Amino acid sequence: MSEIRYWNQRIHNEIPATEMLGIEIVELSPLAINVTAPLVKNINGHQTAFAGSIYTLGITTGWTLISSLLRKENISASVVAGKAEIQYRKPLTGDLVSHCQFDQHPLSIWSEAWNKQRSARQNLSIEIGNKTESAAVLSATFYIKRL
Repeated sequence: MSEIRYWNQRIHNEIPATEMLGIEIVELSPLAINVTAPLVKNINGHQTAFAGSIYTLGITTGWTLISSLLRKENISASVVAGKAEIQYRKPLTGDLVSHCQFDQHPLSIWSEAWNKQRSARQNLSIEIGNKTESAAVLSATFYIKRL
């Protein structure tokens, strides 16, 4: 099974709202991810993307990026979003596209926290828009507890 297929099945099983919203991982590398969702399943009364859908897409993007790197490195850990703030810059029309990437490989930073018997923290900036422009930015802190 491909990594993308594995992660799409996993998010849909563990986070049922992602399947209802049509959220799909379309590109995934150890350090970057692109995720989409169709506007038709995430539309509000103004014919733009629903704010809650944009937020859910962003959190799912960050969680999956971190979780996939842990899986690739064969590290058993629990990942949770601890804090998030979103800035909606403009109404989002068209299908939703989310992108996130690590600025640098985070494993050494995480290991420092784990060596002190603490959860690691990872700050991510997640861009959400359509195929041509950004409409929102989700700044999130994820906590990674090694099991």
